[in-house]
Order: sequence, then C-alpha cells, then structure tokens
Amino acid sequence: SVAPRGLRAAPPAAPVRLMYWFIPNGILSDKWIPKAAGMLDATAPPASLAPLAEAGLFGDVNILSGVDNLCGYPETVGDHASGASAMLTCVPAKKVIEGVELGISVDQVAAATLGAMTPRPSLELGMAKSGGVGDCDSGYACAYAQALSWNDKTTPRPKRTDPKEAWLWLLGTEDASLTVEQRERMRRGDKSVLDYLLNEANGLSPKLTSEDKVKLDQYLTSVRTVEKQLDSAAVPVECQNAAPPNNSTDYITRLGSMMDVMEFAYRCDLTRVVSFGFGNAFGPGPMPWIGVGDDYHALTHRMTDPGVPEQVAKCILWEVTQIAAFLKRLKAMPEGDHNVLYNTAMFVSSDVGEGGPHNHDNMACLLAGNAGGAIATGRHLAYKPEDPNAKRLAAKRNAADRAAGIAIPNSNRLANVHLSLLHAAGIPAEKFADSTGPIPGLLNT
Repeated sequence: SVAPRGLRAAPPAAPVRLMYWFIPNGILSDKWIPKAAGMLDATAPPASLAPLAEAGLFGDVNILSGVDNLCGYPETVGDHASGASAMLTCVPAKKVIEGVELGISVDQVAAATLGAMTPRPSLELGMAKSGGVGDCDSGYACAYAQALSWNDKTTPRPKRTDPKEAWLWLLGTEDASLTVEQRERMRRGDKSVLDYLLNEANGLSPKLTSEDKVKLDQYLTSVRTVEKQLDSAAVPVECQNAAPPNNSTDYITRLGSMMDVMEFAYRCDLTRVVSFGFGNAFGPGPMPWIGVGDDYHALTHRMTDPGVPEQVAKCILWEVTQIAAFLKRLKAMPEGDHNVLYNTAMFVSSDVGEGGPHNHDNMACLLAGNAGGAIATGRHLAYKPEDPNAKRLAAKRNAADRAAGIAIPNSNRLANVHLSLLHAAGIPAEKFADSTGPIPGLLNT
C-alpha cells in the first residue's frame, strides 16, 4: 500500500487549481472500485485503474465509491443528457427541448473567485462540439447532453474543440499573426485608456447628484474589474512565444493537443479552472485505435452479448490510460516545494454510474492531486447513504419522487464532493446545489 500524501502539508504558497474531466457512459464498478476501503494498494489495483498504478500515481489519487448524484435521474428516460448536465451542476434538468433550465456549474462557482487572479477565469474544452439544438436524448435538449459548464440556470457555456484556437484565446487573441510586441502594446493601450476614464470620472464626482454618484460608482467598479483582469494578463514572454498546437481531424492527435493546451494553461497560469470531456453524452463513438469498431455507447446496451463486456472494459481502460498520461505531465512540472499536480484537484466522473443499468448512484469519482495540501491522497474512501430510501425514490424516474429522494439529507451526495473541492481551493462556499456539507473524510483538518 502507499502512504497518504499531503497529511502534514503547510498552507499552499503556489496557486491551487481545479480541473473537471468527463468520461462518457459510466464505468464497470467491479473493475473500478477497490475491494477494501483504506489505503490504495498499487500492487493489486482494480483492472480499470491499473494505468494509474503502473504510472506510479496511486499515491496521488483518491477513489471515492458509493457517491450518488440522484439529480441525474431523468423523468422516465433520458439518462445520458440528464446525467451529463448534472455532473457539475447537481441540479435536475428540466425536461424540455426548448427553454432549458438547470443551474450554475461548480466550475463557474470556482471561476468567480479564482478567475480574478488569471487572464481567463475558466477554460472549457471538449473533443465534441456543443451548441446543438433540438432533442438529443428522449425529450432532453441538446444543451444538456453537450455542455458540462453552465453560467446560470439558462446559459450553457460552449466548449472549445480546436486546440490551436483555445491556445490563442488563452493568450488574449485568436489572431496568430500578432507578435509578442503587438500583444503587449494592446495591453498597455487598454490600460492607458482605463486610467484616462478613471481620471475623467473622478473629476465629475463633486458635481453629481447622489443618484448619479451611485451610477458612477457602479461604473468605476466595472472599470476596476477590467483593469484588474488586464493587470493579471501579463503573460510571460516565454509563454507568448510558445508555438500553439495545430488542430487535427484525427481524434488521438487532437486529444494530445488538448492536453498540450491544458498543460500550457496551468504552466503559464492563464487560468486555474478547466473542464474537459472525452465526448458529449453518448460519446465518443467507436474506438478503432484500440480495436473497438462498434459505438461505445451502443455496446453498453449489449452487456449480455458475448465479448461485449470485454470491449467496454477496453474503452474504460483506454480513458484511464489517457488520464494517467496527463497526470504524469502535471506531476513532472515543478512548482514551489512540490509540483503542479500536487497543487491541483482534478475530478473525474461520468453521466451514469454504469452504462448498462443507467444508474445515478455509486458514480465514478476519481480525484487526483492534493489541492496544495488540503487533500491527503492514496486512499479509497467508501461511502453509503444514511437513508437508502433516497435512491429508491429517485430511481422511480418522476419529478415528484426524485425531489423527495433528493430532499433526504444523505452525506454521500456528489454535491458534497464539489463543496469540499471548493473549500480545498480556498473558496468559502457555504453550500453548492443540494449539498448538505463537505463530504466526510476527504479534506485534511
């Protein structure tokens, strides 16, 4: 077994970052969940998590089992869209094709605080596009199936699927022809304009009515907000000079480039909040690069067919292999007394617990990194509901029973994990969605 990492860590001096990864179609619990709670044993990992152990990362992760996200249960059917939309919001999606209604996602709660410290408040990436319209899952709008991140209950945030465009956007321009000097001149020019506006506005203040002074104060506050963002946007020259990756129609090549973008964003401190998905709900389709020619989602509906469980297991194993490769990148980047992975909390989950039964209890919940010392790693934390009636009610798949199930204050709910990660990043949120408090045992005390 491995010793817990981060138990006696000092308060973080380096930036703490939050990252959220989506793996579609759930997991196979018997190949994912360790047999016993307690310290992880890198010599005998569950089959799906073997890539993490082989990469020497079992001391850098926690596996949480028994975590429920009952908000993901749909009304009758539509589990993938309802589950995907609930992964970061922990809010039941209103079953509509137009006029979507959900809730703010946890990454945007984090970005409201951490985003003030970086040029970009958050970065949303994905291997499949968002912005589709119509019915994407049995009466659920495409926005639910395609967007992990939401500004508020009616506004999904679009994902960036072109790694080159995302790289340039992080630097403050999508125009690759701009030189480093031109970018810096733009920033200096913007700042001088703001200084001018502030001086002019301050000169008007004595002549204004009390009502106008309130409006002026609101204006100055907005100007100072922009000024603060410009101040934080002083990107190191070596980062501005770095060559962006090219986009590609090849999935594997583009995935590697997406990892380049995320690594770049953290290395240059361009944002501290990132979300990423291997695909949308139902995705990513066939995986011919590992010998799976059939649609991955369709396979999860044929789990009794000979050979199909093995193919599904291959898909999950491949996803975890990519996660391990990215975590190794973060761990290889020194930062302060540790490394970027140590100073990050990365959350990995899915739209459903398992693709066959389409359940929303016992969700995949992999956490990587120590959040700068706030989280001890190398553990399997096993949870169960205090009242099992919550799951029974939500699984009836109607709005009234789901609401009754969610109202039962079990501590094993996913929103409690999200609340804990906000606290780990230094964000003093009292509540997130249907949370009842931080999930027990995760954070160092």
